[in-house]
Amino acid sequence: MTKHRTKLLVIVTLSLGTAAALVPFVLWTTYAATPEYSGGHNRGFTPVITEKTAPLPVISHPEASTSSPVTVAPKPDPAVIPATGGSALLNARHRFALGMIETANNDWEIGGAGEVSRYQIMPTVWKHYSNSRSYQNPDVSLEVARQHWSALYAAFMKQAHREPTDFDMYVLWNTRYGYYASKGFSPARLHPVVRDRAQRFTNLVERGES
Repeated sequence: MTKHRTKLLVIVTLSLGTAAALVPFVLWTTYAATPEYSGGHNRGFTPVITEKTAPLPVISHPEASTSSPVTVAPKPDPAVIPATGGSALLNARHRFALGMIETANNDWEIGGAGEVSRYQIMPTVWKHYSNSRSYQNPDVSLEVARQHWSALYAAFMKQAHREPTDFDMYVLWNTRYGYYASKGFSPARLHPVVRDRAQRFTNLVERGES
C-alpha cells in the first residue's frame, strides 16, 4: 500500500513539473498569435495609388533575381508629402536603420509570415507598388520601401492629424495595419515588444545623425 502511494506521488510530481515547464511555451505561443504579429508586417494595408499619367520607370540591377526589366508602380500623391523634414521621407538614415533592425540588411531574408527583402514587406503589400518579384534586388526593394513609407506617412497624417515621429513610423511599418490606430496612436498603449523595437529603430536613426 505504501509503495502504491509512493508511486502515485512520483507520477503527480512529474506531471506538475511537466506542466510548469510548458507554461513559458504556452505564454510565448499566445503572445505570438497577438494581432500585431499574426498577420505579418502591415497586412491589410491598401495604399491609395494615383492615376498613372506617365510611362512606368524601368529599374534594372545586375543582381536581380529575374533577367527581365522591372516595372515599378508610381509613387503616392506627392501633394501630401512634405519636400523635406522629419520622418516624411525614407532617407539614408531611415533606410539603414530599417534594414538593420529588420534583417541586418540581408536582401534574401524571408520572415516568418512571408515578409520579403531587407525591409521585410509582405508580398501582398509589395504588389501594390511593383509588379516585380525581384525581392532580393536592392534597387527594387528600396523603391518599394520608399513608396510604402510615404503611403504610411500619408495615412498617419490623415488619421492622427499630426506629424509622425520616427518612432511612430516604425510602429506603422512593423505591425498589422490598424493596430496603432486601435491604440489611439499612443506609444504608452503599445505592446512592450512593439514599443521596444520602435525605440531601437529611433536610436539607430539618431545614431546615424550623430
